Parts: sequence; structure tokens; C-alpha cells
Amino acid sequence: MVRPAFRSSSEPRLETTVFSDLSERIHYNLPSLPIYAYHEPLSGFAGYRCPCHWHRDLEFVHVVSGRMHYFVNGTVTVMEAGEGILVNSSRLHYGFSPERREAWFSCAVISPALFESATPSVAARCAQAFAQDMPDLLTLSPHVDWQRDMLDAVDRVVRLMPDDPQGNPLPTLAAAIDVCDMAIGRLLSEGARADACNADARDAAAGLDAGAAADAGADASAQASTEQRDRMDVLLMTGMIQQRFREPLTLAGIAASAHVSRTQCCLLFRRYVGRTPVEYLTERRLEEAKRQLGGTARAIAEIAADCGFSSPSYFASVFRRHVGVTPREFRERR
Repeated sequence: MVRPAFRSSSEPRLETTVFSDLSERIHYNLPSLPIYAYHEPLSGFAGYRCPCHWHRDLEFVHVVSGRMHYFVNGTVTVMEAGEGILVNSSRLHYGFSPERREAWFSCAVISPALFESATPSVAARCAQAFAQDMPDLLTLSPHVDWQRDMLDAVDRVVRLMPDDPQGNPLPTLAAAIDVCDMAIGRLLSEGARADACNADARDAAAGLDAGAAADAGADASAQASTEQRDRMDVLLMTGMIQQRFREPLTLAGIAASAHVSRTQCCLLFRRYVGRTPVEYLTERRLEEAKRQLGGTARAIAEIAADCGFSSPSYFASVFRRHVGVTPREFRERR
């Protein structure tokens, strides 16, 4: 199994900032260098689940120990120790453990701003690789040469990231550009392979019946349009929750924000967020409660009311069920 270097000299920063459209502000190691590179535990996130989010950055994950599930645009990939994943730019994603079991993983999140403006050809290559019709993800196995090389490259980025803000970031920068170049090349080749398969299918359909081929093309176009609309509806509904989670929201109200039925609302959340609307709302409220418990001296009852919980006792019950400790115990451990 490929083992990455451990960064024992600094603690991983597990805080997340997710905006109303589910985009995430990434807390980079060095503010002036748009690279996040840490070795971290899944237990650092509430309920062993990262918040659902997206960003323009490419995200690389290498599981070091345990088992980890990764949700990307409706697809869940299970990774064992030694395996990893590349998440393409601007895809909804999050890592989690449904059994709430520990997993340690190396994570490198790298902004295209590091290299995409180098030349017009590089910019065009990035735009093509990051397009929505390209692969959402690539799975990485230590048993496939090019995938093992990418896993090694992810470990190298994490290992080379300086702990000291005054340290030399150039080796990290070079390693980050190297792994992104590998990733972009593979995304383009996998995308071309998928296009070739689709072209073969269209040719086969055309050989049978020209009308059927036209219908197949129209169906594919309609499906892509529906997919795009569904994703926009999800962003509208999750955005509404992010902005109004303090209010007494209902399933009907969440669905109405995207002009869909309650049934469609639940289906879209399950597909693209991997949670029910109510579960997502509860997690958003808990994230805010954790922030206030750790960063303010407000009374627990005040925090409960401010985060949308109907009573302090209900807040305490939900908090303990999801976080594993009471709000008071959580505050005392900070």
C-alpha cells in the first residue's frame, strides 16, 4: 500500500466555510498560495461527514487508513486504504463514513489559478478538462501505474507544504502543478474515450434507422438539459437553507424555493446531496451551533434559538445524536 508522509508538525484545519450556493471558501495553508494540503481524520467533521460543497479547485484524496465513501454529483465511490479519488472542478462532493468509523486521508485541493493563465493553450486545455460534459471524477488505485503515480504526487504535495509561513513554497508549487497536469491529461483522455463510445453508439443507431438515430440524439440532449436544470434546482434549495436556516423551515417551503414538488425536492436532495432536505437543514444548524459554542460565550439556550431549534432540550438531543457529546461538553473540550 502506498503510504504518504505524515505531517505531524501541524494540525489539520478542518473548519469549512460553505456559501449559499454551496461553493466553499477553502482555508489554504498559506493565504497567498491557493493550495490546501493536509493529512487529516474524518472524525474531525461532525458525524464523520464533510459538508456538501463545490469549488473550482481540483481535489485529490488518498485514503491512508480505514474506509471512506466519497459522493460526487450523485455517485458514491467507496475507497479502501491505499486508494484515492480525483474530483473534477465545480462538482458537488463530500467525503463521509456511513458507519461513522475513523479514516485518515491525505487531501490536496489545488486552485487552477496557479497555472491556467500561463498561456492561451493552457487556459483552453483547462476549460476543456473542467467542462461539465467531462468526467466528474477519476478513481485512483495503487495497482494501476498512472493512478499510483498520481497518488504518490498527492502525497508529495502534502509532504512538501511548509509549516512555517516564511518557508519556501516553490517545491510545493512545482509538485501541485505536476499533479494537476497529470490530472488534466487523464480527464481529457477519459473524456475523449467516452465521446468515442457515444459516437459508436450513434453510428450503430444510424445504421439501423436514421430516424431512430435522430431521436437518440434528441433524447441525449434533453437528458443533459434536464440534468443541468436539476442541479440548478438543488443549488436554489440548498442556497435557501444556507440563508434561512434560522427560520422554522418546512419541506414545502424548501421545495417552493425551486418551484418543485415536495417529492421532487426529496428526490433531488437524495441524488445530488445524499441527504434528505431535513437532514441537510439539521446539519447546517449544527454547524452554526458548533461555531458559536466554540467561538462565543453566548448561553446555550440563546445559541439553540439562534440556530433554529425549537427548544434547548431538543437542541441538546439533536446535538448529542449527531456530534456524540452534549453542547456543554463540546464547549468544554474546545
